[in-house]
Amino acid sequence: MTNAEIKSSFLSALREHEIGDNVLDYVPDIYFFVKDNNGRFVMCNRNFCESLGVSSEDQMIGLTDYDFFWRSQADAYRHDDSMVIRTGQPQIDKRELIPTADGLVDWYQTTKIPVHDKDGGVIGIAGVSKDLRKANSALQPYRTMEPIIQHILRNYSNPIQTGSLAVMAGMSSPSFARRFKREFQVTPNRYLTMVRLNVACRLLTGTDKSISDIALEAGFYDHSFFTKQFVKYKNMTPKEFRRCFREKPEQARFYPLGMIDPGAGGLSDD
Repeated sequence: MTNAEIKSSFLSALREHEIGDNVLDYVPDIYFFVKDNNGRFVMCNRNFCESLGVSSEDQMIGLTDYDFFWRSQADAYRHDDSMVIRTGQPQIDKRELIPTADGLVDWYQTTKIPVHDKDGGVIGIAGVSKDLRKANSALQPYRTMEPIIQHILRNYSNPIQTGSLAVMAGMSSPSFARRFKREFQVTPNRYLTMVRLNVACRLLTGTDKSISDIALEAGFYDHSFFTKQFVKYKNMTPKEFRRCFREKPEQARFYPLGMIDPGAGGLSDD
């Protein structure tokens, strides 16, 4: 038998969805999904379902990003999908800063490719995302900066200065700030602010602590500054946010904080 015949014989005997159901569900830290041209989910692995608070793939089928994310974030995902569908070209290793279930933010790397029908037409996209902090194939710039990121995630409630982070990295403050912004498309100060605000969101929706106590626990030592930053990034006050999301805290973490889009030239300094 030729190589093509061996492959064809194997695939013809393969049970439907055998690979997707039994392999992709057990690959750690990989989030796999497939959408049709209308943006509807038609396939995903267990990790992807769990990340959105859904118990099974069956519950995902037919839903879209708009069923899980706020419009601005869903619009960004839909824009990327449409670009892949329209051009037929893959989107490779796009880095995105995404809120995590523990109330922090982390970097993910996403690749999307077009899916074709038997006639060669594009009928949707398939995507794979991976957590750069956990993936063995994390980018070298992330590995270089990982001690800095871990320091921020462990100490966000304490005062953190860019100068002290630069010393940890063995760089001057200007060089460190430029390197951080170049690699992650966000300044160190903005990343720290995003971490602190996501922690505050988790505390607002998951505890009965006062807003003043939450501000302190999240690393904001001035209540008025905390409120100002919260309104700037969330478009509502902490009190309004708590009232809005108290009954659905799992959705609060997806409220937009300024997603990273390297193609858009990054984010402004704070």
